[in-house]
Amino acid sequence: MSIINAWSTSTIERQNTTFKLKQLYELQAIFLFDQYEPVLATPVEAAMPFINRLDRWLSCFDDPDDQWSVFRAFKYFFFIGKEETDELYRCAVKHKLLPWLIEQEGLDIFDSDLSMRLNDVVSQTWPCPVTDSLRINSLLHRTHLKGQSLRPDWLSLKQLGDKEKIARYIASRKNSKDEITPIRYLVLFEDFVGSGSQCGRATTFALEAFDGPILLSPLVVCHPGDEHLRDLASKSNGRLTYDPVVVLSAECLVSEVPAIGEPSSFPSLRLAIQNGCAKGEFSDPAFGYEGVGSLASSYSNCPNNSPPIFHGTSATWPHPLFPRKGRA
Repeated sequence: MSIINAWSTSTIERQNTTFKLKQLYELQAIFLFDQYEPVLATPVEAAMPFINRLDRWLSCFDDPDDQWSVFRAFKYFFFIGKEETDELYRCAVKHKLLPWLIEQEGLDIFDSDLSMRLNDVVSQTWPCPVTDSLRINSLLHRTHLKGQSLRPDWLSLKQLGDKEKIARYIASRKNSKDEITPIRYLVLFEDFVGSGSQCGRATTFALEAFDGPILLSPLVVCHPGDEHLRDLASKSNGRLTYDPVVVLSAECLVSEVPAIGEPSSFPSLRLAIQNGCAKGEFSDPAFGYEGVGSLASSYSNCPNNSPPIFHGTSATWPHPLFPRKGRA
């Protein structure tokens, strides 16, 4: 029998909670969860209603209390769909990049020639992703931001890039009039940052390979990553500006150490995560990579900073809710 259906015939209090949450999750599935791309790659999985996938995932937990805990706490899960991502793109460009360029250039926002002068500065700006997770073409298309001919992710450049070749590309860039106008500004976008270690490594390399001012603007960043990148910017002698779009505060995360102000259901969720991870025998830490404990996923993939009970697969944990597509 379905676990969720069984709760629907339980006590009055549990019946009411189950009914409300089931309606919420089914509505979210229509507008959000059904967009999850790794599931869409498997026709059988894609055809299964989300509430059935949720019920199947709950069956992986042995303890009924753990099942109820994760079912209730799932309402705090932050899922970033396609439309939400497009809005984050827009905010990153309109509210982070353009004001930064205006400040860097000392432009007067009341100047009648502001648009023309700003477009000229944008043409000398190099928007790039931190990793290949950020779909830079989509960002450029959705925002009409002008890009350069090359848009490499800087994590790959750190491993494979040649600083001299990067410098030559920056210096030899030509404008629409075939005039050489070197790139003056570098802008790094990233879709999701957990601990900040990966993003920090790529950004540190960018500071070494690019001499001009750099803007780092993650679309979504967790509290530990936010602290890490703020510290990196503070040590850059003013060369790196860090300005994220959305920060997931500590109370939005379910890490091993409870955060002040976290939801009242998180202590039981924390126990369920630990029990589920022990059963699944995952190689990843119970609360995700570097213990971030993010309750988040984008439509393209679930980050490994989220607890593996959501995305991990093993012989004893065959049905993850958001199966993750790893790099390797």
